[in-house]
Amino acid sequence: MLPVWMDVAQMRARGLTPKQVYAETTKRFDDGTYQKPAHSGISYMTAPLMRSYPAPNATDVMTMTLPHYMFYAPSVKNTDIGGEPGSQYPFVLPQGPGPHDVIILLIGETEKAKILAESADLLKELCTYRKYLCLNAGSDEQH
Repeated sequence: MLPVWMDVAQMRARGLTPKQVYAETTKRFDDGTYQKPAHSGISYMTAPLMRSYPAPNATDVMTMTLPHYMFYAPSVKNTDIGGEPGSQYPFVLPQGPGPHDVIILLIGETEKAKILAESADLLKELCTYRKYLCLNAGSDEQH
């Protein structure tokens, strides 16, 4: 997946629009330039905060706390696993063109609270550094 991400960054730097990048990336999957990984994998996304788009079609980046695990699941859909995005149970998150979707499994509330408590000093420093890295005191996320 890293070659795809690197190529996407280069295409964006050259000025291609998101639609052009999507079309070129899809073409490269179709013609075999990009190969899906040969075996399963997992990403431990257990940081105390992240900045990302909160949903596949979102247009605003959000700062949030969402520790989770990501399992590589080529061509798996929510209907295959009974997934519902954002639920406490595993669900599929599409990763764009190509068959490299992932299953997301959110970390439990007890584990999440422990991660946030252990990272309290870091979170304060990040918030001081940039306001967009602050989490709302009363909620888990902020734009």
